[in-house]
Amino acid sequence: MKKGIMLSLAMATVFTVGTSTVSKAASDVVLDYEDIDLSITISDKYNYIYDADNSYGDDISEYGINPDTIVKTIKSTPGAYFEALYVDEDNYFRESYMNYLEGEDEIGHLKDYSKEEVAEFGEQLSKEMENWVGKDGIKSFEYKDIFYTEGGIPYFQFIMTGTNADGDFSSGCLCTIANNNNYYFYTRSYAPSVDAASLIEDSQELVEGVEFYFDKTIKSDAHISGGIDWKKVGSKSAYGAVVGAVIGASISTINKKNKKKKEKVSE
Repeated sequence: MKKGIMLSLAMATVFTVGTSTVSKAASDVVLDYEDIDLSITISDKYNYIYDADNSYGDDISEYGINPDTIVKTIKSTPGAYFEALYVDEDNYFRESYMNYLEGEDEIGHLKDYSKEEVAEFGEQLSKEMENWVGKDGIKSFEYKDIFYTEGGIPYFQFIMTGTNADGDFSSGCLCTIANNNNYYFYTRSYAPSVDAASLIEDSQELVEGVEFYFDKTIKSDAHISGGIDWKKVGSKSAYGAVVGAVIGASISTINKKNKKKKEKVSE
């Protein structure tokens, strides 16, 4: 993986970890993934951030979690690139992560389509997602319309509930298409009474930090000639959303805050 790593220059101290140069600061973290054409800025509210190469932030081992396990899981999960966590007001870990799925059709960039076309695709995607309810761990699905970032990138929004090896979860997912490929951004919680709207809000904040490297040679006009089977595209996009929601960068020990307590030694 060709990757550069940056942090805010404010109050930064530069040091070297392996072959990557990292600037550490009490600020946002910027991860650059040239192999999938994006960089992402992750808010400093996430205390623990990991990717396949390094960790950034606090030491999660104080919760009895081996950070090497997180890194290994990211490496072994197709389409996973990073894991960002913080502890919410319910005393549960909240995890945000991305899943990537290479596309097969010449869709181009979703940002180039009209709002009417994007909405039409969203409706088709929603129909395909409904077909997954009751299958592969998905318990419920709710389409939450389209979110446009400040930069004008459209994202389809879903709320899903399901179950995996870690237990029952709720997930707020935003997904888009760029350079013909599918990008999914999730915020997941295992808290029984989590506010689903807040999961969507976290994912919205996540995608506001995304910058795509758009290939200008890729055109987004195949729909004009009727060259795109939107049902087929919607079906594959729905599949990617389900895989990412259920599997993602799943770590079996992060579902609940379980900080180690220092034992008092009586003299």
